[in-house]
Amino acid sequence: MNFLMNFCSHLQIVAALLIGGWMVHTDQLEVGGVVAFISGVGRLNDPWGDLVNYFRDLNVTQVKFGLLAEIVNALSERWPPLPISEQTTFGIRA
Repeated sequence: MNFLMNFCSHLQIVAALLIGGWMVHTDQLEVGGVVAFISGVGRLNDPWGDLVNYFRDLNVTQVKFGLLAEIVNALSERWPPLPISEQTTFGIRA
């Protein structure tokens, strides 16, 4: 995922330099426009990285919770249920 994000980021800069350079050469754009576009592309990557990190953390947390739930379920299956006399002694109502 990081490779793909870095590749797209650098591809955007290269495309901006190529297309912007051609437009500067043909007097359709000034150099400041190319610089502003490249600066804007750099600012777009920060929120995208935060979003990717959020979903990565979400998936890790879901896996951890699933593993914990499996362990708790396995432990609860190993313990026998309390007999009725002990349930009433401890104040447990079914």
